[in-house]
Amino acid sequence: DLLNRAEGRAAPLSAETIEVLQAGLRYGELTGGALDITIRPASRLWDFHGSPSLPDPAALSAAVSLVDYRGLTVEGDTARLSHPDAAVDLGGIAKGYIADRLVSYLTENGVESALIDLGGNISAVGSNGGADWRIGIRDPADETALAAVIPVRNASVVTSGTYERGFVLDGVRYHHLLDPKTGWPVQNGLASVTIVSSLSVDGDALSTACFALGLEEGTRLIESMDQIYGIFLTEDGELHYTRGAEDFLYR
Repeated sequence: DLLNRAEGRAAPLSAETIEVLQAGLRYGELTGGALDITIRPASRLWDFHGSPSLPDPAALSAAVSLVDYRGLTVEGDTARLSHPDAAVDLGGIAKGYIADRLVSYLTENGVESALIDLGGNISAVGSNGGADWRIGIRDPADETALAAVIPVRNASVVTSGTYERGFVLDGVRYHHLLDPKTGWPVQNGLASVTIVSSLSVDGDALSTACFALGLEEGTRLIESMDQIYGIFLTEDGELHYTRGAEDFLYR
């Protein structure tokens, strides 16, 4: 809030906030803006918890003109936005950062087995009594069913899906995964993206970015990275895997 209320001036921030902003900038650069933490001017126009309604198209278009991670500068313990009406939204990366901090805290205090669930962000510490933790990928068409199960130890599993938050208006579903370039919910045939990685901050950022990028570009991005795997679920119910991901799934 300090940064968003600073109206373009430098804002002093905590070391943790600076770390999250720096991670957001790294992933903005890596994904060509598919993850853009300056999306707040657009995301604040959507209400996925109240009565279903669409933002004014002209207002949304004006808001999108303010979305550009390159306008965020981090120096030392301060950050500033280049436009007084620009603002950050850390919803696509903060939970992953927090999950990683929790994992570090637990392991530093001798915890050898734990499962952290931050809602869409799962971090597994150690094993489940000597066995793998089994993390389910929800079937978006049936909240009681699983599309796949991922066995992991000492790993993060993060899913971004259209079923998480949204509403139906005039027969059309609008979800919270917005395209930073348009401000409208991404419509590219994907229902969810799951990322398996060592760090949850990576999985959080990449699941959001790959959803915006789509199946083909998202797959290319994940396959360019080491020890990170992606599972893409399309609206037709088909599972698609990046190289190596299919080898450790239960279906």
